[in-house]
Amino acid sequence: MIPYLRVARPGWLLAGAFLLMLVAGGATALLFGTVSEAPAADEPLRVVYHINTDDPELHLNALRNLQNHIDGSPADVVLEIKVLTHGSGVSLLQHAAEDPDLRSTVNTLKLQDVRFLVCGNTLDSRGLSRSDLYEVAKEDVVSNGIGELTRLQRGGYTYIKP
Repeated sequence: MIPYLRVARPGWLLAGAFLLMLVAGGATALLFGTVSEAPAADEPLRVVYHINTDDPELHLNALRNLQNHIDGSPADVVLEIKVLTHGSGVSLLQHAAEDPDLRSTVNTLKLQDVRFLVCGNTLDSRGLSRSDLYEVAKEDVVSNGIGELTRLQRGGYTYIKP
């Protein structure tokens, strides 16, 4: 006869391991200061939409989602929204120069203080100028798109990739 061995149930083992990971993760976050605090009620909600593909359908969907974001936000919440284009994403503003529907959507968003940023490295590497894009001011060009994304996220912007 085989003696009865008590074996721990896998469910309890997994629950214990999960609890240990939660505790260790929380301690690490506190130790290294990676726990972010909720913004104060009077602070704006900062968001950056990242566009880096040449896909007119994605562009329109992203801008519709952005408008839905604005429309769905409480009236007392201040929004700071930026759309950062780099690489093939600069085509959004190239297409807007030619497409009246896209241009109208961009204009509507700009009237709601959405700021469209363009990567200067992309303009240089593709031989484009601001005049090749729809209404891009000098202050809308950032030197490095990925660097700007990093800076914005570090400054409290929530990253959205449509």
